Amino acid sequence: MNEIDFVYFNLSPNEIVVDSITGLPLWASPGVLVPVHAEDRLSESSMTSFDEPVNVSATLKIAWQENGKTHQAELNRNDLGIPAKLKSGKVRFTYLGADKWRVKVLK
Repeated sequence: MNEIDFVYFNLSPNEIVVDSITGLPLWASPGVLVPVHAEDRLSESSMTSFDEPVNVSATLKIAWQENGKTHQAELNRNDLGIPAKLKSGKVRFTYLGADKWRVKVLK
């Protein structure tokens, strides 16, 4: 069985609301992310796909609300090391604050 997890952390001091992640399936967007102090604790439940590969667009666009303002970040799939079709593994999105995201693919 193939399993793909999208997990999210918010290391900023502010709660954020992720409105959308363009380039991933709709179910992969986490919604509200509360601040945490380390990436050893999820700030939102992971989103998981079983059995079906996940297509990832060449560009990922994250839109979120923070302190009443809309923010956006655009990330290049190739720069992140994410394949165009995920068959298994974990993709970890970490919001660092100041409009910066870190994305890692874990096997």
